[in-house]
Amino acid sequence: MAWGEELLALLPGQVEFGEGARAEVAGDLSPVRQMRVLRGEAMALPAAVVRARVPEDVQAVLRFASGRGLKVVARGGGSGVVGGVAAGPEAIVLDLRPMDAIGPLDVESGVVVVEAGCILARLEERLRAHGLTTGHYPQSIGLASVGGLVATRSCGQYSTRYGSIEQMVVGLDVVTSDGEFLHLGRPPRRALGPEAAPLMLGGEGTLGVITSVTLAAWPLPEAEEFRAYAFDSFAQGLEAMRGLTRAGLPLGVIRLYDRDDALHGFPGLLPDQGVDALLLLSCLGPREVAQGGVAAADRIGLEVGGRRLGGEIARHWLETRNDVSEWDRYLSAGVLVDTVECGATWSRLPVAYDAALAAVRAVPEVVAVFAHAAHAEATGASLYFTFAAVPLPQGDAAELQSRVWDALLSAVAREGASVGHHHGVGRLRQTWTWRERQGELDLLERLRAALDPGRLLNPGALWPD
Repeated sequence: MAWGEELLALLPGQVEFGEGARAEVAGDLSPVRQMRVLRGEAMALPAAVVRARVPEDVQAVLRFASGRGLKVVARGGGSGVVGGVAAGPEAIVLDLRPMDAIGPLDVESGVVVVEAGCILARLEERLRAHGLTTGHYPQSIGLASVGGLVATRSCGQYSTRYGSIEQMVVGLDVVTSDGEFLHLGRPPRRALGPEAAPLMLGGEGTLGVITSVTLAAWPLPEAEEFRAYAFDSFAQGLEAMRGLTRAGLPLGVIRLYDRDDALHGFPGLLPDQGVDALLLLSCLGPREVAQGGVAAADRIGLEVGGRRLGGEIARHWLETRNDVSEWDRYLSAGVLVDTVECGATWSRLPVAYDAALAAVRAVPEVVAVFAHAAHAEATGASLYFTFAAVPLPQGDAAELQSRVWDALLSAVAREGASVGHHHGVGRLRQTWTWRERQGELDLLERLRAALDPGRLLNPGALWPD
């Protein structure tokens, strides 16, 4: 590696070549990769790791790599689950975690600037000290970096109230593949022609490296009131979910679980009979607004045939919503446990749900599959499927994963659903992504060619290479 000494001289004290350092940043939390790591299998490693401290470090690395035909994979918390940051021996990993400064914070306007490597939970803790929140609460809040959430178009548990990440971003600082620094966007909105900042949302580090993000922040709500309802079928629950969302209630979270998902997520808390779907919701705002919201929810839910359940369900959800500790146990035992999400309009959600379950259950190795609907908005919501499958004795987990994904996503696509909602594309979802977006690919490839003509950034991710 003739260029190693040059890189060390360029950024002294920030470059690492050791196997441990390279292994730490070589990939994300995608299940098949995790199975291999837990088994101690050998993995492809990047050539080097650079711990970036300031935007100028990012510029220096990109200029260095571009002059030597190297690749660069920008990495934050590494919490993705679709293979978005896998780095091989031809790549330098640009570790952005040291770039985690928060501020300036404009409390009056509700605007905060945060560096891309900052873990979201840390940002939320700082904002809450000022009575503010972004309202962005993905399950990975304790692991995910702000830059990574923006780069993958993340969606949080309270998206019905606060929107997805794209509604929160009001500005970005980005370094392009040739090392140029760009400051994009500004709050509030403006009508001065097309904006460049949205182009970076969902780019997964292939169009530029995000170094900082300007986010909108809201006052913390005075009150949050929860409700839970039982329904006789998932379709009936979806009808209630649609009515509640479109009624204009001050909803925070709203989630609908099918029976198997409810039994798994709320053990011992459901009646023995009569719960084929569980709807959990909250209303936020001033106390009288939150209370009025759940009163209206009671009326709407009951009109559709719902039955109100006890408050312990909401308390259990709040306490356990981000706990995924059981996953390592299953993966270590050789059971492939994975999640796949899609999005659909209200009219297509019931048929997409039925089609997906039937398709996954037809895969012989699958031993369990269940689902919930979430992230409701005016026109539709997401479906989030969890499956468990046991590879055959000589079977390959990656091949099995591919067959299950193909069965599920092909089924929902035939029913008019979108094949991805909030986990991003990475390497796992490419085939189905560009099948759905085929008509846009030529235009987007021209954009990519303009921003990264040498295909320097995060090779193998997102695009159908």
